[in-house]
Amino acid sequence: MKKIMFITNRLPFPNTDGRKNMLLQYIRQMKEIYPDSELANLSFVDDAKYLKDRPDEIDRLVCLELPGLAEKLYNIAVYSLLLRKWPLQVSLYYSRKTHRKVKDIIKAEQPEFILYDMVRVAEYMSDEQGQKVLSYDDLLSLRYRRQLEWFQYIPSVFGGFTGKLPGGMKRLADMKFIQKWLIDFESRLLGKYEIRVASLFHHLVFTSPVEAESFQKLTRHESCYGIPMKFDPDQTRGKGPRRYDRNKLVFVGKMDIPHNSSAVAYFCERVWPSIKRQAPETTFYIVGKNPTADVLRLQETYPGVIVTGEVDDVKRVVGDSALMIAPMLFGTGIKTKIVEAMSWGVPVVTNQIGSEGIDANHGEDLFVCDSDEEIVRNVLLLLNNDELNEKVSRNSVRYVVSHFSSSATLKNMELILS
Repeated sequence: MKKIMFITNRLPFPNTDGRKNMLLQYIRQMKEIYPDSELANLSFVDDAKYLKDRPDEIDRLVCLELPGLAEKLYNIAVYSLLLRKWPLQVSLYYSRKTHRKVKDIIKAEQPEFILYDMVRVAEYMSDEQGQKVLSYDDLLSLRYRRQLEWFQYIPSVFGGFTGKLPGGMKRLADMKFIQKWLIDFESRLLGKYEIRVASLFHHLVFTSPVEAESFQKLTRHESCYGIPMKFDPDQTRGKGPRRYDRNKLVFVGKMDIPHNSSAVAYFCERVWPSIKRQAPETTFYIVGKNPTADVLRLQETYPGVIVTGEVDDVKRVVGDSALMIAPMLFGTGIKTKIVEAMSWGVPVVTNQIGSEGIDANHGEDLFVCDSDEEIVRNVLLLLNNDELNEKVSRNSVRYVVSHFSSSATLKNMELILS
């Protein structure tokens, strides 16, 4: 029986955000390839209420402990500020006691494959035998560099990750000039660290094949793969016209994540007033858990904006909307929220950052805009033109079937496990 181990910086369930969905996909794909394998998940717990939702594919769950305040401060002072060796997020996740626990479990169980979730847990690597896989998710250093241009729209420099900071540092991180320095400092440390740790792992995984190819050229690593989120749309979608609310726009995402909170803040300030003037009956729904105070204030400041918070069924809330808006100011990798909306047949209006890694046709499969004015124009077009809305809906489903189906995303996981 093969033994597989996942070391994750958060519980890979339930499917409440894109990263959890991605991790759960990896777990299920590995189980699909090796159905008789035993899969253990060693995980830091982002929210204890989710423990009851553990999926059947995870045979055993071991909860890991973050470092205490003293150890966090020591790690930051020595390894981040003095030695410039670890990014801040590595310092905030690394516990020597937890590392001993992880090494003891690996030594005792000798798993054939160990997948490490993001560079913030890379220091928990063990020298024991077995294939070691580091899932980068996206290139965080590039994402942080892109944030510098838009930091005025970011309520918190690291989003939900700020909660891992010691109290005094958290208060400092809420100050804009400190935010800008922290983003620059962390992006520099991450850029070096991402390259340095790559050689310690047998395989590297990104959500975007484009980023995987770019990183492979940079590091000359022999095994660097892009495994995007899989989507298997209901292909009966094309058998009849889609029923939707012609006055409903949506944005979807975990709302304490900077690239999501900044996108809706920018949209409400710069774009939404123009749409509302020309389509006064339209309502903009911001859908996603953990909305920050700044996000919640948007519904008080701008007429027609509704912040839903976490919802039980995202597909139900989003699926009947006229379109999804995704004006991403920064980010990296494939924006799974866009592909997911397309898989449901919801037309998407986005920009160049949002469409990275999605090789779809503008005006046919989705709309990719270069300016605020173009966003307004295409939103109004989809709101007012039923025939165009239906055409883009059908095309978007076909695109996802061709590029993000189970068979298309499974092949690289098979190569890694072979």
